[in-house]
This record gives sequence, C-alpha cells and structure tokens, in this order.
Amino acid sequence: MLKNPAGNLFLIIPISIILILLIFLFFAYEVNFVGGKININSKMQDVLKSNLIGQDSPELNLSQFSNKILPSHLDLEEKNYKLVNFWASWCAPCRAEHKNLIAITKLGHKIIGVNYKDGLVKAENFLQELGDPYYKIGSDKNGEAAIAWGVYGIPETFLISPENKIIEKIAGPITRSIYESKLKKHLDP
Repeated sequence: MLKNPAGNLFLIIPISIILILLIFLFFAYEVNFVGGKININSKMQDVLKSNLIGQDSPELNLSQFSNKILPSHLDLEEKNYKLVNFWASWCAPCRAEHKNLIAITKLGHKIIGVNYKDGLVKAENFLQELGDPYYKIGSDKNGEAAIAWGVYGIPETFLISPENKIIEKIAGPITRSIYESKLKKHLDP
C-alpha cells in the first residue's frame, strides 16, 4: 500500500509551526507567579539593544496629533528624565502597557507619545477609552521618526537623561517589573 506524502505534510507543517511558536515563547518571555498571580515579562529588551544608548536623542520629526501639543527636540533637552513611547491603537501590547504608563504619569513623570502609523480617529478613541498618559503627542504616520530612533516594533520606550542622552530602550510593553528594574532608579532617585 502506497503512503500519501502530501497527507503527511498536512500533519508535519502545523506541528512544526506550533513547535517554533513554543520555542519563541520560551525564549522571548519569562513567566513567574507572584502573589498568586501570573506575571509575564518580555525578554526582548535584553535581545534588542539600541545603538543609540549613550547618544543624543534623534530629532522628533512628527506631525500634529489631533489638538494635542506637538513635542519638539526642546522637550528632550529639559533638565529631567523623560520617556518617549512609540505606540498605536492597533497594537495589543500597547493596550497591555497603557495602565502602567498612566501610573508612571501619576507619579509626576513626563511621557512623550509618538503615535506610529495609526489612524487618527482610532488613536483618539484609544486614548479616550484608556486615558491619556502623554505630556505631548505627535504622529509618525510614515514611520520616519521610528526609523531614526531605531524602533524594531511597538511598543518601544526610550528613557532620556537630563543631558538628552538615550540611557535605556525598552522593547515591548512596560510592565511593573520593568519599571522597578530599569526605570525607577532614574525616575524616582
């Protein structure tokens, strides 16, 4: 009896895809149980280093976002620590990190928002639904600012020093543990 090699492919391909996804999840995320709750943290920020660390921040060539105040390079030169957060309404991890951005803002820290390749109405609805943590917001409709900043994917957040140097890049959503381990020592000395 002859075996159907095409039939075997229909089994091998889905199993291979599932195996590859599981391997990716194993290496890309860290899962902990803290206080009876599951805590999932991305390890991508450890892998996706930025060549801009220690460099002056790039220009913020952005277009107007709704009726919000447009950020400029002068905002990055203010003598305090600030965050630049690339986000979009269509980005599920951006939605997941949003409550943490609100909490950071409530602590008195400034976050500059860069809305990445998004529709204005959808982005406005996103902020209306979840709250607006941004000090100033600009739109990066064509992705040129993201390229200048070396953004791999969103969300990505950059910590800028009082001297306008990039000192940290967070690839993926900001979680409570990322805030505690990477941002708090600069923002809450």
